[in-house]
Order: sequence, then structure tokens, then C-alpha cells
Amino acid sequence: MNERLLAIQVKRQRLIERAARQRDDVALALQALSGPLGFVDRCIGAVHFVLARPPLVGGIALALALLRPRRALKWARRAFGFWQSYRWLTRKAAA
Repeated sequence: MNERLLAIQVKRQRLIERAARQRDDVALALQALSGPLGFVDRCIGAVHFVLARPPLVGGIALALALLRPRRALKWARRAFGFWQSYRWLTRKAAA
């Protein structure tokens, strides 16, 4: 029985060491993605900031429309096109 317990302990120790090596490998692989993932995280934070403040977005849009009407119309056309594409894609995905 003692030999069996010793074998189990040795196997357990090997598994623990193997898991530690695998954790280090995963951490090293994910470290290369920390820059791009940080950028994506900041972008998501910016989107949440803007969506939480609709009057700010409206004020900026109004200022843009008053200062540069042609550019504002161009961006409005683009935004409308993106919105239509988004609605079309979500309808297709839901079907």
C-alpha cells in the first residue's frame, strides 16, 4: 500500500509541475496579445463613454454641422449607410 501511495504522490507531483509549465506557456503566448487586447479594451471603453453621454455626441454633431455643413452631410450619409448595413446584417443573422 505504501508503494502505491508513493507512486500516486510522484504522479501527482509530475502533474503539478506539468500544469505549472503549461500555465507559463499560456502566459507567454498571451503576453504577445496584451498590446492589441489593451487597444481593443480602450476602444470598448471609449464606446461605452460615448454611449453613456448622448448629449455630448449630439453637441459635437451639431457643432460639426454648423462649422462644416458639407462634411457633416458626408458623414451623415456614411453613418446612414453603416446603419442600414448593420440592420441588414442583423436581420440576416437572425433568420
